[in-house]
Amino acid sequence: MRSPNQYLAVVRMLLAAGGAVALPGSASAQAFTPAQTLTTTAVGYQVPQVCTWEDDVHVIWVDGASGGVRYQRSRDGGATFSAERRLSPERSIPGGSARGAKVLANGERVYLTWLEGGLRFRSSNDRGASFGPVLELTQEKEGGLSLAATANHVYMSWFRSLEDEQGGIHFVRGPAGGTFADVEELSGLDYGDVVMAAQGEHVYVLWNGSGSDETSSLSFRRSTDGGRTFEPPQQLAGLGESSRDHTLTVQGADVYAVWTECGTGLSTCEILLRRSVNAGRSFGPVVNVSRDTKASTQPQVVVRDSRLFIAWQDLPPEALGPDIVLTLSVDGGVTFAPPRRVSRTQVQSQSPRMVAAGGGVRLTWTDGFNGQREVMTRATVGLGLSLGRLENLSISQGDSGEAALASSHCGARVHVAWLEGNAPEGNAVLYRRATQPFPGLDCQVWPEVQ
Repeated sequence: MRSPNQYLAVVRMLLAAGGAVALPGSASAQAFTPAQTLTTTAVGYQVPQVCTWEDDVHVIWVDGASGGVRYQRSRDGGATFSAERRLSPERSIPGGSARGAKVLANGERVYLTWLEGGLRFRSSNDRGASFGPVLELTQEKEGGLSLAATANHVYMSWFRSLEDEQGGIHFVRGPAGGTFADVEELSGLDYGDVVMAAQGEHVYVLWNGSGSDETSSLSFRRSTDGGRTFEPPQQLAGLGESSRDHTLTVQGADVYAVWTECGTGLSTCEILLRRSVNAGRSFGPVVNVSRDTKASTQPQVVVRDSRLFIAWQDLPPEALGPDIVLTLSVDGGVTFAPPRRVSRTQVQSQSPRMVAAGGGVRLTWTDGFNGQREVMTRATVGLGLSLGRLENLSISQGDSGEAALASSHCGARVHVAWLEGNAPEGNAVLYRRATQPFPGLDCQVWPEVQ
């Protein structure tokens, strides 16, 4: 595999030529298949989840009638799907339903976790052909669930809310296919939304204190022994305002924490970044990525070789709604190119998602107001910020939203699942995939970092 320095030299040379050089694996060449309907009974306003591993595609959602987690898989890259299966028990709480469901594939193993009267977990060791029993790992009031895995372990982290705006961040680990360790508490009485990443023996956990402090900052902890022990928390202070929408992105020894930080009201929100070059042992200075007077929220981050792509939702003053914008750094997040507007609507564009695709990235988002939304997509061309054509994936007379996005085969193929309809239950889950010509070239040019 090429070294980062070799990648950086090639990227800078091509960006100097305009960044739109035609490549064998350009995401703009990806062609979408017609939509497949996976179900018509999904609960509203819970985003379906999609994940991939090579040619396996796994999709889950919460069923509106039973309140349980439903599952379908494809073994042929999304061309066909198996019959729908219920993976959670019959509804145990009258009127209740599963929430926060996550799915993750790692080789032969598929992990599924959700919240329903506590933390629940199931796993498969045969690529989703069968699943083990439901494990009830906790019986407490939990939220903000995050899931990560490596070849040897699976990890979950979440917040537990108590009374008087108190709670804590909790964590549990288990060997792949083995017994879980005891639940551990990673924070004191501060708690809020939590995200997690894992690579090799390193486990990273990032959370804010929004559940216990309106002016919440970010806290970060890392483990270097597979989650057995954690180092003391680091405070990733930004501008001294309230932090939210935080993300963690890891590539080798580089760890990127990106988040939204807001002052009084939404009009002062900025997208901030801090980077670690030593696997999370320490972080560099705060970088203001958005640098404007707009309300910037919901960042999405993708690292491709030495390029760092960041997209977000940008609300100009007096506008009807936000735009989706995209920027790029080729020096590890020290400096960024001027952001490009990705969306084109005159109303509002929201809920951006972004994955690696071709030699760059692909984004999805929703255009329009609730009840009349459409799922849109656009990809970069070449190595820089040049953009391909805008596409409407849903093309519906109803409401389309709550989209999930994943990629496979080093970005040669992308997978989109979304909800059609805005009823409390009885919504459709639709799926489309896009593949570019000669997909085998991508893993030779843009190998995935494991």
